[in-house]
Amino acid sequence: MTSEAEDPSRKLQFSYQLLFEKNPLAMWVYDCETLQLLAINEAASKQYGYSQREFVGLTLLDIHHAQDDVQPWRDYLCSPVNDKLVARFWRHQRSNGDTLEVETVVQEIEHEGKQANLMLIRDMTEQRQMEQQQREQAQRLTTTLESIADAFFTLDRDWCFTYVNAHAEELLHCTREELLGRNVWDKFPEAVGSIFQIEYMRAVAQNSTARFEAFYSPFEVWLAVDAYPSSQGLAVYFRDVSARRLAEKSLEEERQTLSAVLHSATDAILSIDEEEHIIMFNPGAERIFGRSRADMLGQSIDVLLPKRYRKAHIGHIRRFSGSGEANRPMGSGLVKGLRADGEEIDLEGAISHVQVNQQRVMIASLRDVTGRVRAERDSRQSRKQLSELTQKLMTQEKTLVRRLAQALHDQLGQTVAAIRVVHETLMAMKANNNAPGRERFEQQMSELIHQANRQIRQVLMELRPPLLEEQGLAAALDNELRHRALIHPQVGLSVEMKSEMSLMRWPADLEYAAFMVMREAVENALRHSGASAVTVKLSGSALALKLDVSDDGVGFKPDKKSRGTHLGILGMNERAQAVGASVMIGAGRAAGTRVSFNWRSPA
Repeated sequence: MTSEAEDPSRKLQFSYQLLFEKNPLAMWVYDCETLQLLAINEAASKQYGYSQREFVGLTLLDIHHAQDDVQPWRDYLCSPVNDKLVARFWRHQRSNGDTLEVETVVQEIEHEGKQANLMLIRDMTEQRQMEQQQREQAQRLTTTLESIADAFFTLDRDWCFTYVNAHAEELLHCTREELLGRNVWDKFPEAVGSIFQIEYMRAVAQNSTARFEAFYSPFEVWLAVDAYPSSQGLAVYFRDVSARRLAEKSLEEERQTLSAVLHSATDAILSIDEEEHIIMFNPGAERIFGRSRADMLGQSIDVLLPKRYRKAHIGHIRRFSGSGEANRPMGSGLVKGLRADGEEIDLEGAISHVQVNQQRVMIASLRDVTGRVRAERDSRQSRKQLSELTQKLMTQEKTLVRRLAQALHDQLGQTVAAIRVVHETLMAMKANNNAPGRERFEQQMSELIHQANRQIRQVLMELRPPLLEEQGLAAALDNELRHRALIHPQVGLSVEMKSEMSLMRWPADLEYAAFMVMREAVENALRHSGASAVTVKLSGSALALKLDVSDDGVGFKPDKKSRGTHLGILGMNERAQAVGASVMIGAGRAAGTRVSFNWRSPA
């Protein structure tokens, strides 16, 4: 008995299962608490693009559209079943990301001995799309009908008004009653002989449409007219285009102003289309890039860039085009350009994109800042050199103070101490009534005083050679090289000058600058060149001075100069510039290095 009673139940359960699995509507069973999918029919699997195994691993939150707020969907799923019997519309996502618009209804069921919910999902995507299209079409039709605002009237074969709409009443400044049955030329005598009468009569005579725009002076209005002839007469559509004509006039004035601005601008202003072809190239661009507008129109923008930047530029342009930005600076502030003659130039500017005739156009405004960049670079280099020179001068000052202190202590200090001892001895002899040997001590005192005088003069020569002020540049040069020859006997040091040079004098500051440049050049030759001979040559006149220091050493290599040599050269240049002279450094006639100090009087 029991098995017979259970058999219909199993059959019914099987029928329900078959109805669920084969139902053409998407259906699934889900846990009310976890929202986990427990069972899915074939239609749901096909509709959503997930396999049965993939579907069971999901929750209902996973198929909700990512762009929609998930909270209403969660609240709906967790609400009592009675609240879910009414169909609701939602947006879901297929496994490939496509959007589904669905209608859902939920029923409470028992699933495998537990309470669960059965949801029927009807795909409304196509229907909703069709409804949306119908709404859009209806809206377009409504918009079209509502946008027709032309004035309209009809005339019979006798040129009398037979119909006038409200817009025509407004534009003609007459009521319908004042116009109907009246002859148009009698009512508006100002139109007789005008373009209006000429075109209306031509349309009727030739049975052809007349389209024209004309100014009607009595009403101070521009009218656009479409006149259609028929067997009954003439149908006339017309509208006020005064605002448009005024706008066109203003636009033409703006276009002329813009053209004048583009042609007078010193900056390069150019535009490119979406294929990166140049469609505008103003005179400023012609001047900056050295290319004519005729040659550049239709060319790729790449021709204005150095080859090494072209590939990266394509990426920059495409990223900007897709960024949604209206404008931004080009590059990181500066970009490189290429002139027709191959010269690279520095540019700064901005790029923007606008819509012109439904086409996206990019406009670049570029300014040639090559001179400014070069000046800034030179300024930075000058500041760096000045800083280095200042540091060297401070170091030289410390060295000079240390040498002076050492000379005063080790040489002059000892000499003065010896003078003091001899003086005290002489004083003691004087007290002993001229003790024997006094003359010897007096002679020693005299020698020590002379020695102290020489030591003081030697120290002063280090600071400023006294011969330079007393006897001039020629004598100071000769004395300097004689002194250095004693210190460096292995190097042949010589001065070459004509005899009259020994009597020549120049301004004191000029002589001092030339002397210090010579001293620095000789010091560099002795210290760095490994020379066996150093020659100083002096020539000039009252209005010119030339001083050459040459050696036969290893030669001068500007790209490999040491920091000390670099600062020495900088110091020589600074001294020369201070007195209006110049210093040139290069190779000697045979080998080695030659430093030339040149000055010419501006008078």
